[in-house]
Amino acid sequence: MNATDGFPGAGIMGECVRTHDWTATPLGPAETWPQSLRTALSIMLSSAFPTYLAWGPELTSFYNDAYIPIMSDKPNGLGRPFPEVWSEVWDTIGPITERAMHGEASYFEDLPLTLVRRGHPEATWFSFAYSPIRDETGGIGGVLCTVHETTQRVHAEMALRQSEARLQAAIDLVDVSPYTWDPATGALDWDARLRAMWGLSPDTPVSLDVWMSGIHPEDRARVEAALAHCVDPAGDGVYHIDYRVIGIEDGVERWVSTHGRTTFENGRPVCFTGAALEITERKRAEAALRESEARLSAILDQLPLGVGLVDREGNITLGNQMLQQYALVTIPSRSPKQAGHWRAYTPEGRPLSPSDYPGARALRGETVVPGIDFIFTLPDGREAWTRVSAAPFHNAARERLGAVFVVQDIDREKRAEERFREFAAHSTNAFWIANPGDRTLEYLNPVFETVFGTAQNAVRHDISRWIEVVHPDDRARVAEAFGRTALGVVSVEEFRITRTDGALRWIRNTFFPIRDEQGRVRRTGGIAQDITRHEGRFVYIVDADGTSRESLSRVLWKAGYDVRAFPSGKAFLESAPALVSGCVVLDIQHPDAGGLAVPRELKARRIGLPVIVLGDAGGDVTFGVHVMKAGAVDFLPLPYRTDTLLAAVASAAVDIRQTEEADHEAGRARARMAEMSEREREVLAGILAGQTNKQIGRDIGISPRTVETHRAHVMQRLGAKTVPDAVRIAASAGVQAPRRSGDGG
Repeated sequence: MNATDGFPGAGIMGECVRTHDWTATPLGPAETWPQSLRTALSIMLSSAFPTYLAWGPELTSFYNDAYIPIMSDKPNGLGRPFPEVWSEVWDTIGPITERAMHGEASYFEDLPLTLVRRGHPEATWFSFAYSPIRDETGGIGGVLCTVHETTQRVHAEMALRQSEARLQAAIDLVDVSPYTWDPATGALDWDARLRAMWGLSPDTPVSLDVWMSGIHPEDRARVEAALAHCVDPAGDGVYHIDYRVIGIEDGVERWVSTHGRTTFENGRPVCFTGAALEITERKRAEAALRESEARLSAILDQLPLGVGLVDREGNITLGNQMLQQYALVTIPSRSPKQAGHWRAYTPEGRPLSPSDYPGARALRGETVVPGIDFIFTLPDGREAWTRVSAAPFHNAARERLGAVFVVQDIDREKRAEERFREFAAHSTNAFWIANPGDRTLEYLNPVFETVFGTAQNAVRHDISRWIEVVHPDDRARVAEAFGRTALGVVSVEEFRITRTDGALRWIRNTFFPIRDEQGRVRRTGGIAQDITRHEGRFVYIVDADGTSRESLSRVLWKAGYDVRAFPSGKAFLESAPALVSGCVVLDIQHPDAGGLAVPRELKARRIGLPVIVLGDAGGDVTFGVHVMKAGAVDFLPLPYRTDTLLAAVASAAVDIRQTEEADHEAGRARARMAEMSEREREVLAGILAGQTNKQIGRDIGISPRTVETHRAHVMQRLGAKTVPDAVRIAASAGVQAPRRSGDGG
């Protein structure tokens, strides 16, 4: 009987042992094997645990079926020396085997070994025991190795540890404290960080009562309601609430944000897992932000301007009360509905494109200051002028977050500007506004060209071009007056100008500073009046008949008048604005003379040239009345006598002289009053009202003695010796006595 026949049911490796040629091995034929070897083989081959047997001095190898997976794709190791089969790890297991051959058993758990399997080195882990086996002589015949590969478990544990490490790192990074709660027993599992939130030391035991006792009394009801919700089987099991904690041991108030979820089994809550985060600083920052926004809103609400902040889409995120009157949802140009309420125009008068509105430009990164003027349609349908300025705003990283915009009510300013321009456009005096910084004229009214005989565009961009019109002997005084005005001094100068047509005119100009709200001189202004005196010696003949025109010219020239004749009413009216004071003799016999349209036009344009009309009434006794209503000062029916014509012209000349004298006196009075101080004007108002020094002093808050001093200065400035003189001079300047308390009306 073969020695290997004694291994029934030993599986694949049992069959391999029976059929292997053992004569070629150090062990020799199986029938010569000692009983101790056959016994060890029987135990090994019958074991369900991976087992390896190395026998004899040469450590000849045996292993069972359970060990085959460990061999993987290695060549069959049966009958081969142990060091040869596991050569790649013999440096590690060789010493262990040697100790076993000397009778020392060993056990290792999760020992790392690098095996060559599937053609490449592979990191593996094994738990195994090496046990010595004695032979019949009592010596060590071999080593029995029971082995269990733990590579998969070690990998799983390593992955778990890495995952837990990452999780812990994330938890530590955001200061989150995970915790658990058993709804059935009330047991809590808290880490040291969560205990610290409750003002507890790391080793203090925690319980449901400890947890609840640390919650702020004002928040406890909310927490209890949230807790009841999360353990209600009918709910979603979610627990999420922010609340305050009063430290149990340190008394410090903290804010905590908690999130969690309950697990249910068969409709019963069995486990709760949550996480807590201290948010005290965030809550303080939110409170500080709310306080800051409240202060900002309070400040903005005091401003007489509409101020708002908008996001990148143009939606208003912050706006003051003043802004509410504009009923804005988005800034102009971002909403077609809103854009319809806003109208602005280019300098050429074309409607401004919404893409060029301040808000749209600011959201593109531009700063639009001082802004663009809009006509805004209010909710009640009224229109008002507004000025919209805008600028982008950024965060610390210079990322554009939106825009800030300002809506300013400039309706009163615009209406006043329109009234001023309308007044200036119809005034017989020239008005100008200059910028002393760049020496440009910002405004000239139309009559400037009439008085100075110079086109506006020729002088607008350089004040010195205007001063060139001034007579050379007077230029230094005019330039000095400009300089004094820039320093805040009001002055009146009379000087000569030489018009481009060669005419010499006398001009009285009042120079005055224009100050901003801080009292600084930003602009200078002036009112120029033509005070040339011609004594009524100019006569303008308008007659379409050449013979008649020459005859009239000869008669008036011989009488000592300066005569200028016009062949048509049209030619005369074109020159009328530039003509000096004089009388007009208009023969209406010929249609080209313009008829009564000439006096009507002069009257409508407020050109003070008196008109004497010559014409045939055709027997109509009321024709003269029509002539006078048209604006003429006299009507001479044809045929007229020469002495009658000369008497009419002389009468008109007297009226011209009287008017010029009155205008001259009024100009002097206005100039004198312009030089008065504000206090002197208040005293003058009292004088014109007929008040005593005592009454004036009481009204303006000064002593009667001080009133007397100012009164003397006022009378001296006006050149008046008596109160009636002062009243007359003030009236000539257009100043009326104020109505006293108790007067009717």
